[in-house]
Amino acid sequence: MVSARARVGRPARASRAWEWWWLIWVAAGLSVFLCGAALGIASGGGVPGGPWFGELLSPAFGGRDRVTILLVGVDNAQGHGLADTLIVAVANPSLGEMATVSIPRDSRVEVPGLGIQRINAAHSYGGRPLTIQTVELLLGLPIDYYVEVNVPGIVRLVDAIGGVDIAVEKRMYYRDRSQHLLIDLQPGLQHLNGEQAMGYVRFRHDAVGDFGRMERQRGFLRAVADKLLAPENVRRVRNLADIFVDTVNTNLTVKDILALKRIVEQSGPEAIRTATLPGEPRMIHGQSMIELDPAQVQETVDRVLFGQGLYVTVLNGTDLPGLAAHIASTLEEHGCEIIAVDNSAERVNTTLVIDHRGQARRAERVAGWLGRGAISAAPDGDNPADVTVVVGRDLAGAGR
Repeated sequence: MVSARARVGRPARASRAWEWWWLIWVAAGLSVFLCGAALGIASGGGVPGGPWFGELLSPAFGGRDRVTILLVGVDNAQGHGLADTLIVAVANPSLGEMATVSIPRDSRVEVPGLGIQRINAAHSYGGRPLTIQTVELLLGLPIDYYVEVNVPGIVRLVDAIGGVDIAVEKRMYYRDRSQHLLIDLQPGLQHLNGEQAMGYVRFRHDAVGDFGRMERQRGFLRAVADKLLAPENVRRVRNLADIFVDTVNTNLTVKDILALKRIVEQSGPEAIRTATLPGEPRMIHGQSMIELDPAQVQETVDRVLFGQGLYVTVLNGTDLPGLAAHIASTLEEHGCEIIAVDNSAERVNTTLVIDHRGQARRAERVAGWLGRGAISAAPDGDNPADVTVVVGRDLAGAGR
């Protein structure tokens, strides 16, 4: 049940040394979009993509209001391997908004020139260009920027920061002699080195298939973020920067990444809309694949990446039956998409309008339509609703 208590976002960090963490988070990243640290340039350093001073003089993203970014995690240091991770983000710097969608690596898709394949194979056949074409065809939107990260580089990064602490949820054992891969982890809280951490992220023998692996990626990212932000890693900035240069290939400029950093600082990483393309695991010609529904893919792109409409959950915080349904109908008349109508575990006198996106104006619009409502914040990018309304007794007359 939704809590009415506001959550406070992570504070911005001003130190130039701390500013490297945003850049390093791209390298560790598998998602540049979930960390609240800052980016900058350490003395004598630089980033791929050209002289950083010149980049800072040009507008972020060439002055465009909305851009798409593809993050690709590759399982080969030479850049010709399978795409282990595929995440598409849409950023709107002028509105301070960002959203991300993960694409299961086993998704059954049309690869231009190759026919039906798993989407991760596009990278092994045609590298980044073919991967971008395939993603554009699947989602029906152009990719403006890319961040390509090789997995061996992530191993180096984890080792450089002294390993990470991860709660391994079950016994994990897998050996693939052809890939020289051994995963051997015990359940419980473990301190993992780089190779072990990559084994944890790549382990795929789950009842839920590739979706379990993507959940582990999120846990790994949180663990890396916590370790990167530890004070003892400040002295390792230059070494980590060198690893970044060897690990990441991107056409984002320093100014672009600074713009992404500001979005995360303003709304908080928890408020960023996130989703995974829905699909059903199937065995097709002896291969395990994720069957995607084109209608659901389009709905996810529209709802998550482009934030079309205003998505609202309405909860009844009174003992009056039918009140939440009536309020939901009122909000639908104003163009809201109602995610769910249910009862709240809490009984409230004053209607609560809870913002999940770090953008109070959405909650203010809903409160305005209702004529009342105490606005609070509970950032939650995984929540399908932009706003949750807990209907209080002050709206009891609205249901009559």
